[in-house]
Amino acid sequence: MLAMLIISIGACKKDDFLNVPPKGSLTDATTFSSEGNADLFVNDIYNQLPDINNEDQVLDQYTDNDFVGASWMTGQSVVRSNSINPSNVPGGPANSFSWSGLYSDIRKCNVFLQEAAKNKGNFSAAWYTQRVGEVTFLRAFFYSILYTNYNGVPIITTPLDNSDGSNIFIARSTADQTVAFIEADCDAAAGALAAKAPQTGRATSGAALTLKGWVELFAASPLSNKTNDPAKWAKAAATNLQVINSKVYSLFSDYNAQFLAVNNWNSETIFARGYAAPNKGHKKEGILGPVIVHGGEQAWGNLAPTQNLVDDYEMDNGKPITDPTSGYDPQHPYVNREQRFYESIVYDGSSWQGDIWESRIGGNNQIDLGSTSDISNTGYNGKKTLDESINGQTSLGISPNTSNYIFYRYAEVLLSYAEAQNEAVGPDQSVYDAVNQVRTRVALPNLPVGLSQADMRTDIRRERRIELAMEDKRWYDIRRWDITTGPNGVLTTPDYGMQITPNDNTPHTTNLTYKRVVTFNNTFSEYMNWLPIPQSVMEQNKNLTQNPGY
Repeated sequence: MLAMLIISIGACKKDDFLNVPPKGSLTDATTFSSEGNADLFVNDIYNQLPDINNEDQVLDQYTDNDFVGASWMTGQSVVRSNSINPSNVPGGPANSFSWSGLYSDIRKCNVFLQEAAKNKGNFSAAWYTQRVGEVTFLRAFFYSILYTNYNGVPIITTPLDNSDGSNIFIARSTADQTVAFIEADCDAAAGALAAKAPQTGRATSGAALTLKGWVELFAASPLSNKTNDPAKWAKAAATNLQVINSKVYSLFSDYNAQFLAVNNWNSETIFARGYAAPNKGHKKEGILGPVIVHGGEQAWGNLAPTQNLVDDYEMDNGKPITDPTSGYDPQHPYVNREQRFYESIVYDGSSWQGDIWESRIGGNNQIDLGSTSDISNTGYNGKKTLDESINGQTSLGISPNTSNYIFYRYAEVLLSYAEAQNEAVGPDQSVYDAVNQVRTRVALPNLPVGLSQADMRTDIRRERRIELAMEDKRWYDIRRWDITTGPNGVLTTPDYGMQITPNDNTPHTTNLTYKRVVTFNNTFSEYMNWLPIPQSVMEQNKNLTQNPGY
């Protein structure tokens, strides 16, 4: 009997009888045998886009925009405590910075590009051009995250396999080489893709050019462009101008409503990650929203804007609060502020879901300077991008929100163009026109004429901070501008909150005293503007060189 079993097994091996794929899996042959099957592979690559709307540690926590008192969160415990090292590299929201994760995503792109080319006869020409363009864009997108966090990185364009003894340990390319590679992928994608996506959520030529313009802007900025080469600024301006001149995008009429699900894929959105009910929604309101609402704990309060950010919102006359003619009253600090302040910030005396939110001493959300609860440590809660119609507990329970996570929108392109053009040639009329479009949408007056290049730079940086607040952009901006450290460095000066004390016992009194208080003393080193390559990666690949300082 045993002899018969051995013979039977041997026969099976000889006939390759057992060499079949597991049920439910796809081999390379089946995956690329049809457009439908190959689309499953492409959709999986899209699914690797960072799931940031389900993340409790927003990227603004790494900056001077947001402070959450939970000491275990990476922003406080690692980044702003001067503790970044190769053994604890910050992962970013939804682990979006992960070196190994991003290279895994890039490998998926490389597999698709290689196998689709091998099996090109199985696809229509239109489908092949479209999907190759999309995946080429996605590869550039993943490389852009690597570049803007780590500087020059290994460029890998094929699925590495050392089964034949080949060397799979690739050295880092230079920063210029990395940027050039991303630019080339973006150009190839832009040339293959249409201005309008055949399906929502897919890459377009505008998305490819916007990504290219962003990477060029980063490369032109002081952190990378040590000699301030104006040609790098001019290149970034030209690419962003291509997006503007395409006339495909326009500012959405309502600044904050553009982030709500009902306005997904609006005229301003260039590239976003979409969500869908019932199992692909998100719980942003429960994670980020105000904590105590109508007497009960509704949310975790993980979006707590700092006083540092609040102070940068202008008055409604377009003047900064530091201007003695602005009309700003430090004892009535929330009166006559610009529209984006009211649309972005929950502050003492404002309303959330029909409840008056009070961070004052004795209020329902009294500022928690001791970090003993989820209540805000700064005296503020974020409002921007949240859907006020969704209860926080409902959000945490069933994740009903399906608003997009927007990676790129048109207002950023306008501000990127203005910044690059100002640095390349100075504040010409096109710079004013771009910035003033953004300001007009929120009822601010135009910038004053006759600004110097330096004054325009200051205004553009403030405008960018406010317009893109709570959209995970500040981390990249403060680093590329090289303003994290120094006497006035944004990560070497304290985070502040607002402590408000009532002067009488009248309910909801307006007789209050306002005092800026330190919520956290930041520390940060210049070399940390570039993240370290993780130690585990360095040990695997001896051809890598670590970033300076680590």
